[in-house]
Amino acid sequence: MFRRSRALQDPVTITLDGAAVPAERGEPLAVALVASGRVTLARSPKLHRPRAPTCLRGGCDGCLARVDGVPNVMTCLRPAAGGERIEAQNVVGSREADLLRVTDWFFPQGIDHHHLMAGVPGLSRVMQSIARKLAGLGRLPSAALPPEPAARLEVDAAVIGGGPAGVAAASALSARGLRVALIDDGLAPSGSLAGAPRRAAELLAQHPLDGVRVLSRRVAAGVYLGEILVAGDAGATVITAPAKIFATGAHDGVAAVPNNDLPGVFSARALCRLLAHGVEPTGPVALAGEGFWADELAGALGDCIAARVPLAALAAVHGISQVKSVSLREAPFGPDSPTRDVKVVAVAVEAPAAPAFEIAAQAGAGVEPDPRAGYAVKVDARGRAGDGVWALGECTGAALDLAGITRAAEIIADDVLSTRGAAP
Repeated sequence: MFRRSRALQDPVTITLDGAAVPAERGEPLAVALVASGRVTLARSPKLHRPRAPTCLRGGCDGCLARVDGVPNVMTCLRPAAGGERIEAQNVVGSREADLLRVTDWFFPQGIDHHHLMAGVPGLSRVMQSIARKLAGLGRLPSAALPPEPAARLEVDAAVIGGGPAGVAAASALSARGLRVALIDDGLAPSGSLAGAPRRAAELLAQHPLDGVRVLSRRVAAGVYLGEILVAGDAGATVITAPAKIFATGAHDGVAAVPNNDLPGVFSARALCRLLAHGVEPTGPVALAGEGFWADELAGALGDCIAARVPLAALAAVHGISQVKSVSLREAPFGPDSPTRDVKVVAVAVEAPAAPAFEIAAQAGAGVEPDPRAGYAVKVDARGRAGDGVWALGECTGAALDLAGITRAAEIIADDVLSTRGAAP
């Protein structure tokens, strides 16, 4: 389904269920596994359907695995260092042939285990016990984990999210002499633009992070009593910042069609990220949807795009354990429109993204329904979302617009500075 388009420059070896897998040092473990043809990495918790990475940015469960004895590791956010032992979890048999998949075949319309055998003397408790053992996301770690260190950090402004909006905001704030911390769960600043290396380089050149305290591979886990709790492999950090700027982006959208969860269905942004790592599909790809990442992908794949259609034209995805073909509707794309089948090895989808508003709301930001999907952070003309809270970028419902992000970052930086000057 996928292969490397260039030779490894700094090769290391990792293992998946005991089998050796070559990897490029520093690339996400999930990328190395996909590049070796191992696309199915996980199983869904209840019905044990095959799962594969779909977003490659920590927003789905398709790359969850046990790494070095620790369960539920997002392998798309863990860089390869060499020697990592990766194991499929929550399976009986193997990740490719999970015997518990029979649950899905016996209950093709889904299963409500809460009511199965409910009220039947003796059987109800037995069924509940079985359901608990079949579901879940992995056994406890092989060994007790050591205590992690904790620290405090005081800054003038904390920027949550290291994508284009976060980088622009952090750079603008730092340029005005403020102490700034930039928090992001990715491997390095630039966020989703990692799928467009040239644009990422231009972003960092235009918005240098000199003087910014960059906390990569860290998750802003919550805001409590005005302080931000940040967690990562290096432990926890509690950040005190009078100004909190949220640039948390958006969750990739999905197509509401049959088999939209088959291994081989990616967001257009995720497939761009694979290409940026030198991993390409071995055959034709169907591209459904319009937007920034659909255009980037179309330009990168060229003739490998078997069909580029509006999202409404995608009627179904076909396959058993991975994508084999798609059904595409003819215009006007209604439910009764005739369809044609196209053989593909992967499907890329650009659907309306859902703004990641959750932690901003916890910090006191207002939210409002987003006309495309979910809710968005509500901001005024200065980017203010609440008392001491600002937001910009996709989390506010805005489309990915690099020029617009720069303007918004400058306005927010000026407003933060004026607010500090007005403070008693």
